[in-house]
This record gives sequence, C-alpha cells and structure tokens, in this order.
Amino acid sequence: MTNLAAILETKLPTEQHRLLRDAGAAAADMSAELFLVGGTVRDMLAGRPTVDLDLAAAGGPDDLPYLLAGRLGGEVVASSQFGTAKLRAGGIDLDLAAARTETYAYPGALPTVAPSGIDRDLARRDFSINAMAVSLGAETWGELLDPFEGRRDMDRGVVRVLHEGSFTDDATRILRAVRYAGRMGFRLEGGTERLLKRDLARLDGIGGDRVRRELARGFAEER
Repeated sequence: MTNLAAILETKLPTEQHRLLRDAGAAAADMSAELFLVGGTVRDMLAGRPTVDLDLAAAGGPDDLPYLLAGRLGGEVVASSQFGTAKLRAGGIDLDLAAARTETYAYPGALPTVAPSGIDRDLARRDFSINAMAVSLGAETWGELLDPFEGRRDMDRGVVRVLHEGSFTDDATRILRAVRYAGRMGFRLEGGTERLLKRDLARLDGIGGDRVRRELARGFAEER
C-alpha cells in the first residue's frame, strides 16, 4: 500500500501537520478512524496549496465533532444536517464529515445520507481524483486509500466519474467536472465526456440557487 507520510510532512505547514496528528490520535481514543479526504489529498498530490483540510470520520460517537474540538482545544463553528461540521483549533479550520453513503430519491434531489465505512464513503464521491483518502491513525499514518485509481487519473490528466449514473444522481457534477478540468489543466475522460453530454439536460432539474453557486465557483477560477 502506498504511504504518503513524507508528502504530508513536506506539503503541510508544521502547525497543520501537528494538528492532524493530534486529531487522529484523539479520534482513535473515541473508537473512530480519521482520514484526510477528497480535494485536500488531490491538491497535495498535485503539489497545489492545501487551503482546506477535509476530514472524514468512520465510527465514533454521534457528538464526535464536539468531543474532538474539545480535545484539540478548539470549537465547532458550524454544522449541517448531512453530518458535516467545521472545527476551528489553533487558528486552523478543519472540515469534518461523518463517513456516509448517499442515495437520491430522484435525479437532482438532495441526498439521503446514512453512516458508513470509509470505502463506501469514497464510492459516493463525484470523480476518481476526489475519491482518495489518507489515514491519520497512529499505526496507519499516511496510508493512501485509492480504490478508484484517482492517482493514476491524476498522472493521466483526466477527470473521470465513478459510475454511469453519476451525473444523473447530481447534475451539478457536470459544472464541477468542467471546473476541475480547467483548474488543473486536465481533460474529461472519454466515457465521462459522453455521459456529460448525455445528461446535460438534467441541469434543468437542479434548483437555481445550486446552479448559481456552482457557476460562481467556476467564474472565480483563474482558468
């Protein structure tokens, strides 16, 4: 298994590195596994600045964000109905989400979530380059989980969905695919481009506010 401990040490500021070490140890004391996930892992492997620290926790008590914030000498500054919370400790923000599955009652609906392990959490994500996780456990520190070969796709320079129904489940992924491709200088993988064109009309079923937010993020990009 690939280990990214050296990359964690060289790419993260010392304060962030220390905080993640402490967070992983504290989560383990509460019977939870903590992982660095998604865009943070992607940007770290790409050599881009890691502006956000995105974490996923598998297991542990329901009030894990509050217990973890307390152990880190910080606080929970925001939380949502989808099992996500923003923690702040030592001037550093951590975006913490419970590892979960997502199901959609109909195309374009907001997801219904349920707790899960990290493997199923990665399987619900939008693109392979966002479906990687790095363990923050003491004994597994730095181990890369990459079940959908996101690192290979980064080397190939492609944006690839995880399954045929991805854009059907959430058509805002169409706008995110274009945004990530532009930001990173990647191209859409052939099958993903075909699915995007097939499902383009599904954007009509997405609420205006959600589309506006995605467009605003796109316009804020340098490319």
